[in-house]
Amino acid sequence: MRRVARFFVGAGVASVLALGTAASGATAAPAACAKATNIEAIIDDSGSMAITDPNRLRVQAMDLLINSLDSSTSLGSVEFGGSIFENEPSADTVFAPERVGPNAAAMKSSLDQKISADNGTTDYNAAFAQSDADNPGADARIFLTDGGHDVGAYDNGHLVHRVPTYVIGFGGVSGAEDQARLQQIAADTGGRFFPLADSTQLQAVMNDIETTLTCQTQPRQFTDLLKQGQRKTHSIAIGAATKAIQIALTWASPLDKFKISGLKLVSKGHLLAIAARRGKVRTPGKLKVQRTVGSTYTVLKISHLHKGQLNFAVKAVKVGSGEPKVSLTTQVSQSSHK
Repeated sequence: MRRVARFFVGAGVASVLALGTAASGATAAPAACAKATNIEAIIDDSGSMAITDPNRLRVQAMDLLINSLDSSTSLGSVEFGGSIFENEPSADTVFAPERVGPNAAAMKSSLDQKISADNGTTDYNAAFAQSDADNPGADARIFLTDGGHDVGAYDNGHLVHRVPTYVIGFGGVSGAEDQARLQQIAADTGGRFFPLADSTQLQAVMNDIETTLTCQTQPRQFTDLLKQGQRKTHSIAIGAATKAIQIALTWASPLDKFKISGLKLVSKGHLLAIAARRGKVRTPGKLKVQRTVGSTYTVLKISHLHKGQLNFAVKAVKVGSGEPKVSLTTQVSQSSHK
């Protein structure tokens, strides 16, 4: 398996630690921030994923990433586990590093075909070795796992190609040694560790990582518990330097469905811009909206902005997962670039 963007998801720690700062409000991206241009994702596809990630939200999280990155960004991915048979590798290429723009559909297809919880145990050594072989020029990694390394001694493969590595751990990484290892991988490389209790916040964390890699503000986050047909309104201040914003809606079950509507930009009681249906623009303003919809996420990219307040509403269109109310996470990040 070739490597391009590296993601590591581990388990067993409260998700509030990973998302707490995002929920507190938008924080400006560092002035010296440089966008990542070549990302390598390392995805755990060990057998335990059938239990810890039954809705394959790691695939949906990767799809969301692909939809959110600039078309010129290079992305690659490997999957890992542990070999069950001697003639099978413990890690292999999902897709080689390529520009997202012309290859997005093929990348998503490869993820859908290959990520199926069929890779045995959890071998970090094989994961980093495959990633280094596939994409030695990566300038950022995402490492995603639901378990601690359990195939021999870990040989610190993250140090061979020391670039910022964003580590996501969920579901089964409960031991102090496993947690410390994941934290160390992030700390050694200048990345960040996201400990999650379960897989439900994988997409939101992936969006958080994407906004960091693309030099957007840290997302402002809203979490709503909605019953079918229920609607909730939100607003966010748009800065004078903001050229574009990204709104990401994520939820856990493909049996549920949510939508966002009523996008209006106002300032001191005056309506500046409004987005019509299907992304068309109508008077009074020229709000431009690009919308991408997946089975458990929706991503909006909005431009033609001015300083003011953006208002919008989210709605639970369908609740089919069996719960009376379901959780929707909405994240809004701002960029000074179009």
